[in-house]
Amino acid sequence: MELVPWGADRVDDLVDLMLRAAADEDLTPDELLTACHERSGIVMATADGESVIAVGVDRNVDGDLIASIRLIAVGPRIQRTGRGADLLDHAEQWAAERGAQRIHVGGELSFSLWPGVPVESPIAALCSGRGYETHEFWQSYDVATSFRAEPPAGITIRRAVHDDDVTRVLLAATSGWPRSADEIARALEHGTCHVALRGDVDPVVVGIGCHSITRAGWTGPLIVDESARRRGVGKALLGQICRDLMIAEFDRVIVADLPDDAARSFIESTGAVASTRYQRMSKQL
Repeated sequence: MELVPWGADRVDDLVDLMLRAAADEDLTPDELLTACHERSGIVMATADGESVIAVGVDRNVDGDLIASIRLIAVGPRIQRTGRGADLLDHAEQWAAERGAQRIHVGGELSFSLWPGVPVESPIAALCSGRGYETHEFWQSYDVATSFRAEPPAGITIRRAVHDDDVTRVLLAATSGWPRSADEIARALEHGTCHVALRGDVDPVVVGIGCHSITRAGWTGPLIVDESARRRGVGKALLGQICRDLMIAEFDRVIVADLPDDAARSFIESTGAVASTRYQRMSKQL
């Protein structure tokens, strides 16, 4: 099977394929451009335009050169004909030729469309059968955009748009949360970053809440400094995110990347409803 590269000018064709292959995802041209074309990588399609794979190679925060499958789609007419396996072959070969040590399926590099692979999905079954290992499972949640919470005493929450606040957030992200720094910077560019500050004269960043970086209506990063946890800072940040998205006529916020039990307990305490269960998968190259 031969593949041809699709540039950004083919994004409408990519949207059309995703509407036929995964209509429930409702992916927009901007979301596909951000995920598939704004970092080093390639989008490859079969000549008939019925199957596409997007893969990128970059260094993670530990300095390891890794690859990430950003998108894999096969049109409904030719599903279960082996196209998916052929697409993965090409992606793995392309990544190995560029020195990648491992290949992940979503979630490992910035600006992913999905934080991992939905459990029991065709993609999960395909990857499992081709030697991809599952490292962890976690649950995503839906939060009603009607959710609100007041910040605790001594904490101010506002949208990070003024130069001083933008600088504070960038410095805090780089020093305290480097794995999320690129996504936080993108949220600042989009005006979708809220910051929690402690103090008046020279306020200190104690929390950052972002949304709609790659996927409209999805949170992340949503981070609270250890010194301010269990006081309601996270809920207040989430409430501001919900306010933004209610104004944009969303009825729910998707919280997908929950790193530990404490984060899951926090989300469940807001009345969130469990939605998709994901798994993180990768393969040594």
